[in-house]
Amino acid sequence: MSVVQKINTLQILLLKTYMSMYEDCILEISFLLDSSESAKDYNHEQQKKFVLETVDRMKSLQLSSGRTLSWRMALLQYSSTVFIEQTFHDWKGPEAFKTHLAPITYIGHGTYTTYAITNLTQLYMTEGTPGSVKVAVLFTDGVDHPRNPDIFAAIADAKHQGIVFFTMGMTRVAEEVSNAAKLRLLASVPASRFVFNLQEKETVEKVIKEMVCMRKNFKELQEHMYMKCGIAFCTKNCSSCRSENKFVALNRDMSI
Repeated sequence: MSVVQKINTLQILLLKTYMSMYEDCILEISFLLDSSESAKDYNHEQQKKFVLETVDRMKSLQLSSGRTLSWRMALLQYSSTVFIEQTFHDWKGPEAFKTHLAPITYIGHGTYTTYAITNLTQLYMTEGTPGSVKVAVLFTDGVDHPRNPDIFAAIADAKHQGIVFFTMGMTRVAEEVSNAAKLRLLASVPASRFVFNLQEKETVEKVIKEMVCMRKNFKELQEHMYMKCGIAFCTKNCSSCRSENKFVALNRDMSI
């Protein structure tokens, strides 16, 4: 066997190993609850209700293949400080998560969304599963404390780590021109798929549909890749892969 053949064989083995690692990729979903004075106590309860309904819907969800979807959740709430209420390592199933969520109380201080995002990014970096589909639901009306640090730098870093962001407005304040523009910039693209409002109908169903769609695209991305010098390349020049820069280094997580 020539050196070139040996290299090609090694690349194929590496690719098969890589694909087997992610055959049953997991959805890792995090929620960032706005518990600040701008959110109000009523909105805080609405956010908790959304999370609980999402958990219940995920419990009964099955893939088109008939297999059960693998997933786990984390939850943070933010105001002038950030409370990590449930980490990924804490996950013990949906019912335990719901029980832990129920007594969480409203904080009601300043709105420092940037700190919530940076804490979330660190959580995924330390506890995230390699190759997982990383999804964050950020509750915000787009109103921050004047001293809140640069939120766009924080969100850019989080997205660079492979985290997909849904932005969830809580009231009609989120639909004011400047706030709506901010929510679109914070969300992943296209905004039409990743920006929602709690006051809309069937929001839980819409968000879950997008999450499942992301996982499906992840699986399709795996199925038409080939190895070259430790890099996985798309063989089909498909639009979904082009949108993800066509390739991903073997030693890095796939981003959705």
